[in-house]
Amino acid sequence: MARDKGVWLIAGFSIIIYLLLIIIGYLRGVTAFTAECVIFICLTIFYYVIYEKVNLTPVIFTLLSIGHITHALGIFGFYNISPLPIGWERITHFFGMMPFAMFFFNYFKHKWDIKIITRKNLIMIIVVFFAAMGVGQIAEASEFWGYLNFGEGKGAFMFGHGDGVMTAEGKEIMDIQGGGWINSGWDITWNMIGIIFGMFIMILFQWFIRPKKEELDLHELERLYLQDKKGYSQKF
Repeated sequence: MARDKGVWLIAGFSIIIYLLLIIIGYLRGVTAFTAECVIFICLTIFYYVIYEKVNLTPVIFTLLSIGHITHALGIFGFYNISPLPIGWERITHFFGMMPFAMFFFNYFKHKWDIKIITRKNLIMIIVVFFAAMGVGQIAEASEFWGYLNFGEGKGAFMFGHGDGVMTAEGKEIMDIQGGGWINSGWDITWNMIGIIFGMFIMILFQWFIRPKKEELDLHELERLYLQDKKGYSQKF
């Protein structure tokens, strides 16, 4: 599978955004997200390199970048005060995990049966779910390891705003209710919601769009065959 045209533009644009966010962070005196931005740049390059090998699509490639960018936007203090009615950390976990579900589903899509309910499809759904959840758990583990080394603060490698209410009263409430378990529990919950939504989109695509696409491809092959056959007959 050849790399789709324009993917390099998406990758380049994403990298530019991360570089700009690093600069903005330094100007605002917020350097806690610099490490994540560097990691996201490396991941973007990694996705671009493996694009053909894992049969990525421009849509999934773009969504992977958007998922990372939502977290990097924490430079603007969105984890403290979300610009949306819902907490910003919920947004980052939803859009962070949804494309990974689509990524793994797309990789295994050749094993998907057109029939709605089959044992093969059920096994594939389970495999994709736990594969995507594994990515989320690695992110959660990185937060824990980062907290052990760096303590409280901003960013993925520390425990701070966005991970719970960090006022004195909030700390007391969190201690009573389970401390960081509250944060991890909600993170995993929104990871699951994003993963299920991503799989739902891909399943709809397999059931309704893929058959029509394959039918169109078959008609195109038939047309080319007849055209080639006609040209061959005229030649002789």
